[in-house]
Amino acid sequence: MASNYGYQTRFGPEITPIVRNLIIINSVIFLLQLLLTFLFNQPILEGIFALNPAKVSDFWIWQLVTYSFLHADFFHILFNMLSLWMFGSDLENNWGSDIFLNAYLFAATMGGVLTYLVSFWWSQGIVLGASGGVIGLLVAFGLIWPNRETLFMGIFPVKAKFLVIIIMLMLAFSGGGRIAHLAHIGGAIGGFLFVRYFDFFRNLWNWNFSISRTIQRRKMRKYQEEMDMRVNAKIRVDELLDKISKEGMNSLTRKEKKFLNEASSKYFNDQN
Repeated sequence: MASNYGYQTRFGPEITPIVRNLIIINSVIFLLQLLLTFLFNQPILEGIFALNPAKVSDFWIWQLVTYSFLHADFFHILFNMLSLWMFGSDLENNWGSDIFLNAYLFAATMGGVLTYLVSFWWSQGIVLGASGGVIGLLVAFGLIWPNRETLFMGIFPVKAKFLVIIIMLMLAFSGGGRIAHLAHIGGAIGGFLFVRYFDFFRNLWNWNFSISRTIQRRKMRKYQEEMDMRVNAKIRVDELLDKISKEGMNSLTRKEKKFLNEASSKYFNDQN
């Protein structure tokens, strides 16, 4: 995974398609959270989609991923979406949109899985926020471009490898029960594993299922079969015509006459 990037100082890259879509989706969901909470005076979406280890044990397994699309407040989503833009766009350009989305969701899911597993010994309550996926992207960014300079807090130029350490330490020593430490750790592990075993993950999701592509493959396979049948029919017709020229029409069996008639009408009527 070689890179042509060296040292570079800037506030943020040009936004890429998947990053843009993720920001839009998270923002719309956050507004919906606010609206439903205002209308019903209780967190409707959080009760269904936030990560609640007790509910995951009751097979609400979607929460291992969906928690990452919910946020607690404005500054929570603002920090995550800014980080997603600043570090995710370059990764999407480098990996391609499909692989980038897989990496993001993998890191977010790792954050959810670790939070759930550790909850049997230490529960952090209800967990929500995109920071698991975002931290995974940050770790991946630091591993791929360790010496690229970024602006910490929009002011101080810091190499990416040091920025990862700084942010992880800040999160580790942040106080309050609302900090999802395990989701951050799980996301960081996910980002590390994705870069470390990049070829494995790339090949794992390289099938890129597409309905239109599947239909096209079926059409091509059917066309190839038709062409093979034409070739085989032509060879068989030539053999029968050669037999007629040598032995006469009466030398053909009923089955051979039927084949010759059907092949002529099916395969060769459209030829000049």
